[in-house]
Amino acid sequence: MGDHDSLMGSSTKATKSAVVDVYPLLTDTPLPEEEGRSWWRRRPSRSYLLGFLTRLATLVTILVVLVAIGLGLRYTDDMPQEEDFSHLEFNWQVDPSSYLIPYNQSFQYNILLDGHAHSTYSDGKMNVKQLLDWHIANGYNATTNDLFGVIWLSSDHNTIEGGLHAEQLALQDDYYRDKIVVIPGMEYTIHMNLIGINQTIPVGPPSPSDEQLRQVINQTHALGGIVIVNHIPWSNTTEYGYELPRLPNHPSVADLISWGVDGFEVINQATFDYPTLQVAQQHNLIQMVGSDIHHPAVPANAWLTINSPARTKSAIMDEIIARRTSFLFDPTGTPQRAYADSSAPYDRLVPLTTLGDYFGMFYTDNKGMYSFQGTFCHPEQLNIRNNVIGWFIFWLIVFILVFELVRSILVTIVNQLGLYLKRRRSSDPC
Repeated sequence: MGDHDSLMGSSTKATKSAVVDVYPLLTDTPLPEEEGRSWWRRRPSRSYLLGFLTRLATLVTILVVLVAIGLGLRYTDDMPQEEDFSHLEFNWQVDPSSYLIPYNQSFQYNILLDGHAHSTYSDGKMNVKQLLDWHIANGYNATTNDLFGVIWLSSDHNTIEGGLHAEQLALQDDYYRDKIVVIPGMEYTIHMNLIGINQTIPVGPPSPSDEQLRQVINQTHALGGIVIVNHIPWSNTTEYGYELPRLPNHPSVADLISWGVDGFEVINQATFDYPTLQVAQQHNLIQMVGSDIHHPAVPANAWLTINSPARTKSAIMDEIIARRTSFLFDPTGTPQRAYADSSAPYDRLVPLTTLGDYFGMFYTDNKGMYSFQGTFCHPEQLNIRNNVIGWFIFWLIVFILVFELVRSILVTIVNQLGLYLKRRRSSDPC
């Protein structure tokens, strides 16, 4: 009798255990009102609910950590850059005079000049040496026709140090001395090139007053330089999301002329500003062209043509001031490109930094155009995208439900298989 009771007790425990293993979503012991119900109509077991809450809390914690890491890195300064520019090569030689003729077709020239370039002294990607090499490769020396080459490093934002460094390198290095001439300059805050000066003119506020701009123009002239206003179309283009110009307080062309600027950039990259060219012609102003080069993987589109009696900075400046110039223009641009290597430090962080881009879908943070003085030209617009957040939560819930369903099916299959194998072993007489 005792053995029989013991055997029955063991059988009951085994059966009960089998029910728990096979149906992990169910209560360990069905309630009286649940007796006879199908297993899918019973309430979840405590062990399942505890496991589900644990998994849910883990998922939420992981998401919070990922959001914090991604958005934190997104607003961290001095992060590794995506590209490594230390091994650039410019192993080509373009001769634009072989396939282009000047805008003034009868113009004779022996100088090809770029009036707008950026180095790492501001927001350019190439150092001064690389910038010189890029210009030589793209025809700003045109050695095949015995032309002189000139580059103006006039557009490092708010500093002339890049131009002075380039000029020193071109004068002292034997390789560059016979190939290129550098005339230093700087790009003032509202994108005016101050050319032919040898010191940085102090920068005022991001949105200078008319009087402050007049003072800068007068100071440039006092230092023997000239003032060229850059890319009028770019400055007046509507900034996305603001219905305002990219540079909201940019002076009008008429005001700039009345203040004494010497000329305008009529070609910037592949943009030919014909209306400004007409104004410059009407007022007998300098018509400058510039590559506005920042990145090596872009073409050269325009070359200022000059016929200079000597290959010196002063002689070239005299010809420009006298308005004896024309230009070559290729809207397609030179076909050759230099591409930077991928950055190993950046690649190491990509799995984390990409999280910032992903979770950045929850909001938009528009700041407008950068002023190059640590501020922006437009008021910040922060917009929380509640609809995107709502849909993210919706799809997260769908994912959780699908995961739990698939998990339960797999657990049930595994337990059923285990029970089947156990019964088969117990029924095997051997």
